[in-house]
Amino acid sequence: MNSSPSPSWLGRLQRRLRARLARPQTLFLGIDGVQGAALSRPEAWADWCRAHAGSAVRLSLSSRLLHELVCQPGLPLDDEAALLAYARQQFGQYFGAAAKTWSLASWRLEAEPQAGLGEQCGAIALHGSAAQGWREFAAEHGVRLTQVQPAWALALQRLAQDEPEWRSAEQAALAWLEGQVLTWLTLSSGRLAGLRQLRLREATPEALAELLQELLQAQPGLPAAQVHVMGYGLQGTGTALNLGPALRLQGRLDAAAPDLAQLEPGAAAPSRRLPRPDFLGAPRERSPLAWPLAATAALVLATAGWSAWQAYTDRLQQQTQLARLKATQAAAPRAKAQTTPLAAVAVPARSRDAGKTVPDASRPAQEVQALLRQPWEAVLVQVEQAGAALKPAPLAWLSMDVNGSRQELRLEGLASDKLLPLQLVDRLAAEAGWRDVMLSRLQNAEQGLTGQRFELTAKFRGDLLRSPVAAAPESPEAAASATAPAKHKAGEARR
Repeated sequence: MNSSPSPSWLGRLQRRLRARLARPQTLFLGIDGVQGAALSRPEAWADWCRAHAGSAVRLSLSSRLLHELVCQPGLPLDDEAALLAYARQQFGQYFGAAAKTWSLASWRLEAEPQAGLGEQCGAIALHGSAAQGWREFAAEHGVRLTQVQPAWALALQRLAQDEPEWRSAEQAALAWLEGQVLTWLTLSSGRLAGLRQLRLREATPEALAELLQELLQAQPGLPAAQVHVMGYGLQGTGTALNLGPALRLQGRLDAAAPDLAQLEPGAAAPSRRLPRPDFLGAPRERSPLAWPLAATAALVLATAGWSAWQAYTDRLQQQTQLARLKATQAAAPRAKAQTTPLAAVAVPARSRDAGKTVPDASRPAQEVQALLRQPWEAVLVQVEQAGAALKPAPLAWLSMDVNGSRQELRLEGLASDKLLPLQLVDRLAAEAGWRDVMLSRLQNAEQGLTGQRFELTAKFRGDLLRSPVAAAPESPEAAASATAPAKHKAGEARR
């Protein structure tokens, strides 16, 4: 069975990586298709995605593809799900069953109690054949969508950044034109105050001027100098436009497509006091710790990789050394067989100082014999008696370790009081044959034990510890019978 990745899977992965690294470009999706700076005429969204697989797009939507809904204040729409459900119900009542399949986006402005302003919210529905399958086509061809927002929302955010005085005015307005569709947005001290979608009787300068004059008359406090007019699709020449005195035109209203520069995001962060509906969902704020955490993760991965490489090289070196050692050990018997006659000849010549140059092979056996010759009975009896005589309670012994060559003894036990180990040291130091009796450790017992755990070390002289009875001449049979328990206790002590 072939488990190699299929070409389609590899192609999707490559497109996804290219889209992740690509710089987003702004496109405008209208009723005729998608338009961009590099396109001479509109193209269908599916065709554009197929031709630009692995791209990143910031998609702006025409008002002709949108229906607006501004919710009345006081409705119980506290969360996003409730707001979208209410909007789908309202769109269904107005436009029928077809509205149930439309894509929805919501927006919400937080309340400002200090200014006496309540919460505002609304929703937008995306409809029309040009917008069908916009998400599916992008996913199929690996096109990364960074945002899908109405063109009027992008233009409003960009104008608010470019015109800070206009944004901070007590009353201001933006008229976003797309042919016969006019989106009227009013602001109050930089916060959205109204959103309406209106329709001109025809896409002419006269019809636009007439509608704007009606809107200005409906808001007496709104000066004409604070009204910006932007968009495209108006019939007539740009030089002949006369919409009335003091109105501020942005760009050519008679263009066939919007000016994408007006829809590009500004350098500053978007204003929270202006709506930002996005069909991809609410925009997530990037944490200020994102880059530091990413750098830390990269450093950790680099350190782990370096450690793994070091471990790999160390393992190779150890394997090489092990192979050399095995080869040396395999060649050692042959070398020993070849040098045996020379050694046999050389040994008699050095026989006078053999004790100095030839290692003593029986040294371990001599140490064992010296250990067995120790007066274990006297050592154990004196230690037991010293511990049992302590008050208020005797000691509990945990371990004993003996070095026969140096005649050193290490005892470890458990006492109910800190004073008892000190008394034990005094008792052993007072006995004949004991010296350098010291308390090397005293601490609280670990979990599961009670009392004080201690450790003491001491040196003893076996000849002084022998009792008069043990020092008398004995027969070989008696000596053997007396040595047997000592050997048994010595073995237990070493364990």
